[in-house]
Amino acid sequence: MGEFAVSFELSGQFLNEEGTPASYIHIAHALEEAFNFTFGNAYKSKERVFKRKPFNLTKALNYLQNLIIRESRNKKMKKDAFT
Repeated sequence: MGEFAVSFELSGQFLNEEGTPASYIHIAHALEEAFNFTFGNAYKSKERVFKRKPFNLTKALNYLQNLIIRESRNKKMKKDAFT
């Protein structure tokens, strides 16, 4: 979840009530509520993401991306099989 919070913060696409990019802590709290879990110390979680070895920084996100790509291809193949 730390990867999500950090990437959401860096994207600047999540806005607060004033229309400015949401801070990391606000994003972390929103994720905690949405998925019913706790980071514990959200800033330590963020720090752990950046302390990882470079090839492990986005391993979880890459895995999720590959799942979505694979499912998209499967659906396209099924659609093409019926036409």
